[in-house]
Amino acid sequence: MMMGFGFLIMLVVLAIPILLIAGLVFLLVKPNIQQKMTQPPLVNPGKASSGTRRACAHCGAGLQPEWAHCAQCGAPAR
Repeated sequence: MMMGFGFLIMLVVLAIPILLIAGLVFLLVKPNIQQKMTQPPLVNPGKASSGTRRACAHCGAGLQPEWAHCAQCGAPAR
């Protein structure tokens, strides 16, 4: 009975600091992972010409030449 209680105390004394350190490492690394996620490059909005793609001025999504509004956010195409 005493050995079980001592083992439980030892487990708590070792587990709590390990969990705290792991949590801190996770919190410190998480923002770096989100910053490394890449977004598609924004294309300059403007009139479509051969070889030039149009992009929404609001969200940066690609636009087809015949579209009057962005399919992603609904902003008017310029």
